[in-house]
Amino acid sequence: MKASATALPTIATLLLALGGPPLLTIIGRRVLGDSTSVARMLPFDLMLWAMLAVVLIVIVCAERQTLASIGLRRPRVSTFIWGALLVLGINFLLSPAVMWVVNRSGLAGYERGLTQLLKLPAWYRVFLAVSAGIVEEVLYRGYAVERLASLTGSYWLGGSIAMAAFALAHLPGWGPGPSLVFLVDAAAATLFYVWKRDLLALIIAHAAGDTIGLVVLPPISSG
Repeated sequence: MKASATALPTIATLLLALGGPPLLTIIGRRVLGDSTSVARMLPFDLMLWAMLAVVLIVIVCAERQTLASIGLRRPRVSTFIWGALLVLGINFLLSPAVMWVVNRSGLAGYERGLTQLLKLPAWYRVFLAVSAGIVEEVLYRGYAVERLASLTGSYWLGGSIAMAAFALAHLPGWGPGPSLVFLVDAAAATLFYVWKRDLLALIIAHAAGDTIGLVVLPPISSG
């Protein structure tokens, strides 16, 4: 696709979708440090929703496309079945297997990041999990994969770029070990998206998986 009046907003929005979250993380870490004050963290987390709003506005108003163009369609029974299967496959099989390799390699795991997050109230951790599920899947899966595929002419290339950007976006906040897990998880999620084009199933799986990791499992492991 040649750069045109319609392509330029897409390119600018892709830069926001892929680069906005990690930039926000870097700025937030500098401003907040190790603070776990909800009042101080909330403005930064709401900025992610603002990025999502910009992307959706561009899709409808600038690109003049429907949300179905990024895989957001009316849910079917299969959407919820796939969401449940993705949670089981990614969170309970794929991620632990990759994390085992990461630990064997000597890289740090999730411990430092989780230690800080678990200081937050449970309701706010649920908010973070749901935010990640919705915002990250729209930005890095639905929008990025579709528009990069359109610009490059290849879903494989577009998906690979989006997948790598997703892993790199988590590097400032989690470090190299967890980012490798995110890379493999992103590969599975991207393959599913290209196959089924069901973004809502991925949103459900992502939000549910993060909620399990941030809210459900910590009390179990501590008990």
